[in-house]
Amino acid sequence: MENNIPDLGPRKKFAQIQAQKLLKDAGVLIAPVSLWRVIGYLQTIRNLDVQKFDFGSNISGITVTENSFENEVVTIGFNEKHPWCRRRFTICHEIGHLILGHTCIRNSSDHGEKEADMFANELLIPTKFIKADFAKTPDIQALAKLYRVSAAAITIKLMDTRLIK
Repeated sequence: MENNIPDLGPRKKFAQIQAQKLLKDAGVLIAPVSLWRVIGYLQTIRNLDVQKFDFGSNISGITVTENSFENEVVTIGFNEKHPWCRRRFTICHEIGHLILGHTCIRNSSDHGEKEADMFANELLIPTKFIKADFAKTPDIQALAKLYRVSAAAITIKLMDTRLIK
């Protein structure tokens, strides 16, 4: 499997650091990462709503920010028809856009999309956690189940952290 997370140098590191900071601020200490805990924390500092939508099959998620006077409302929508693991990644990806300050993403080849993917990857599978867990359980399927992500996502993370080739 080829590593799909490109090396964008400083932007990759920035995305990872922001995800790690969010995990710390939300008090997430072990896998699996509780999205309810992360979202709950974000709701204490922002006016954030997360909703399921039926986008059909082509759209995974969207972030909409509405500004009116001094009030900003952010809504993250995720595709309720997608598999559970995909929905988790989509929510983290959209949180990445929010935290990284992305606006008006034009197409999926945009660097902002790749940065949001890197953010989501680190948020769902923190490097610090996976290194310790892989040392105890070097089984991709077991780790995917523990982290509540796909085997492909775990494999990408293990390759990205150079735990496997």
